[in-house]
Amino acid sequence: MEEENSEKRSRTRFEHRAPVRLEGFAIEAAPEARMGNYSEKGIYFESDFYLVPGSRVLIGLPASPLAGSEQVYECYRAVIRWRRFLEDSAFDYGYGVELEERVASEAAPPARSRDSRAHPRRSCSIPTLVRSGRDNVRGLIANASPGGVFIRCEKPLERGQRVLLNIPLRQKKKIVTRSGTVVWAEQDRVGIRFDDAPAPSPAPPA
Repeated sequence: MEEENSEKRSRTRFEHRAPVRLEGFAIEAAPEARMGNYSEKGIYFESDFYLVPGSRVLIGLPASPLAGSEQVYECYRAVIRWRRFLEDSAFDYGYGVELEERVASEAAPPARSRDSRAHPRRSCSIPTLVRSGRDNVRGLIANASPGGVFIRCEKPLERGQRVLLNIPLRQKKKIVTRSGTVVWAEQDRVGIRFDDAPAPSPAPPA
């Protein structure tokens, strides 16, 4: 069940629509997020990326309203104070964030695409259960496309292994099951191609 908005605001909020960058996550691209409003000490943003209230993150503001200039990129250490599921948004989750301090950005330059994929990838963070025979392995989908997914698993899987994935369906509040094959495996990271997906196969991230 999603956490309710428990934030008690003591500062005025200002409407502001701008991109937000979530730094420091070891996935192919920075998760997509968009700011909705801000105050002197906090922001509200929306994203498909799943974050746990109480966790600390690095928030990058490409056009920081706190800097007084649209050309300034600022990065802040921050705490996720609350999360709610969004019914009428392009994104799955809304977050209330407390900004702690400004820091130097740890963002790396955008990586060039390493291959030409038939299915564009989208960064995400979705809990999943990977089933193979009698084994159930919990994992986290780090990016996905119509053709397959890249998953970080708590236990290693083998290349060629047939699997079933239980995936929470976006904004529908139900679980769907997809069958597929492990097409590459590196310790706790695997690429899975769905059975109904045409080539090319998912490839390891750079």
